Amino acid sequence: MSNSNEQGIYINGRQQIIEMLQFMNQNERKKLLDNIRMRNAVMARELSEQSLSFYDLEKLPETLIGKIFSRTNAAIIGLSLYNAKTSFQKKVLSSLERETAIEAFQIMNQNLSQKQNECKRAQEKIIQLAIALSRSQQIQI
Repeated sequence: MSNSNEQGIYINGRQQIIEMLQFMNQNERKKLLDNIRMRNAVMARELSEQSLSFYDLEKLPETLIGKIFSRTNAAIIGLSLYNAKTSFQKKVLSSLERETAIEAFQIMNQNLSQKQNECKRAQEKIIQLAIALSRSQQIQI
């Protein structure tokens, strides 16, 4: 998908669209993806998946959040929630079984400031899980 102009500069249009989608609000993102979907459904799905961020999950209903987070272990949940808003932490923990929520809460409340890479990887793992569940049509994001 890379194109070159007269100066020899390469532009990755797909990556630019993904970055734009990440900064758009939900309505703008949906409108753009719907327009792309009319011409190329596969590309729209890929762009939607690639532009999904961990913080987009905050907008999902608690039932979907429960389906996503219950498919992983408490350590990953705790790491992924470390830097999240308190409201999202509560939403996720309340959607889980009590034992899992308690274990995730204990991990989340440790000093993880030196483990930012692990926290980011845990968030990416949750996103990949959400995408996999969406592809298998178990959830709709």
